Order: sequence, then C-alpha cells, then structure tokens
Amino acid sequence: MNITFKGVQQRKLGDQVIQQLQEKISLGELKPGDKIPTEPELMSMLGVGRSTIREAIRVLVKAGLLEVRQGDGTYVLDKNVNSEPLAHRLRRATILEVYEVRRILELEIAKLAAQRRTEDDLSYMRESLNRRREARRVDDNRAYVDSDLEFHLAVAAASKNSVLADLYQSFSNALRDALDKLVSDRELYQNQISIHEQLLDALERKDGQAAEYWTAENLDRTMKDLQALLR
Repeated sequence: MNITFKGVQQRKLGDQVIQQLQEKISLGELKPGDKIPTEPELMSMLGVGRSTIREAIRVLVKAGLLEVRQGDGTYVLDKNVNSEPLAHRLRRATILEVYEVRRILELEIAKLAAQRRTEDDLSYMRESLNRRREARRVDDNRAYVDSDLEFHLAVAAASKNSVLADLYQSFSNALRDALDKLVSDRELYQNQISIHEQLLDALERKDGQAAEYWTAENLDRTMKDLQALLR
C-alpha cells in the first residue's frame, strides 16, 4: 500500500493526525477493509509520539471510522454501516472545508430568503447587525461573533426551508471556531460590515441576484483571509 502522510506541526498534534487519517479515508486512499499503517509507521510518517497516534485512533474508532482488531491491526470500517453524526464529523473538518460547504449552502439560502423573507425576518436581521456593529465598536469579540452568527441564522430561517435552516444551525459551532480566529482583524471586519449591510439591502428589495452576489463576496473574502491565516 503506497500511502504518504505529511509531517504535522506542533500545534494541536492530535487534531492534525485525526484530520490526515480522516482525509485519507474520505478521499478513498484508505478504503473500507484496508489496514492502516502500524503505530511505529504512523509515528515515523507523521513525526509524533505513540500517545498522539493512539489518541487519534481512539477518536476515529469512537466515530465509527476505524476498528481495532486485537493482535491483527486497525482497519477502516464501511462508512455506510457506521454512520457518523454530522456534529462529530464537523469537529474533525478543516475550517476551509467548512467554509466551502457554507458557501454552497448560503448561496441557495440567500436566493430563497430574498424571495420568502418577511418583515419580521428583516427586523431580526437589522437588530443582529446593530448588535454586531456595537460589539465591534467596543471590541467585544464574543458579542461580535454571537451577533454575526445570529444574522446568518436569521437569513437561513428566512429561506423558509427547514432542512436548510437545520443544516446551517449544525454548522454554527464550526463556524464559530473560524470566526474566533478572524475576529481580531479590525480592517477585515470593517469591510464586512458594509458587505452585510449590502446583503440586507438586497434581501429587503427581494433581489435574489444581488443577495447571492453579496453572499459570495462575503465568503470569498473570508476564505481568502483564512487561507492566508492558515499558511
């Protein structure tokens, strides 16, 4: 089996090991029934200690992706048989993976919300943006992130599609992690205040095309900044 791994950085070693193993499984490099490399092999490939490898395997076993067979080794399980809850899967996703899926969801959400929003929806969005602006003014990062998520959840609710709204709610904790990393960048968020107001204006006018545009503008800028931050 010709599988290569990248040496991991010292930050959050266990999470990085979990991420790399999960990626090999998700992308089909490690298929159901495959035996993964041994602990010593993984230690050498990844440049981490035995305890880190064991903890990563323990997490993936609990998630239903791996099975330890005593005296034999650790094997990849069939994901169709062992379905992992979405909340668990999101905890192991990279921030950029989450944002790529977020972009797909929000573009459709914006279009539907422009068609279906009510005055109550718009009122809640305005209140969220007002709280967001005030939190930025007083440098309250926690309140800023909370109100930002409230705004986007309100847009999702305005789509009047309960499945989309529930999916977006599931992403909120993973999104919070990304926002926490970016919220200290004042210049970035000053620009985003204007973008969010343009999005709200498009929703008020029931302009689905403009709503999609400003949604894409917001997320494309954020993903670019995330890529720079994670280099």
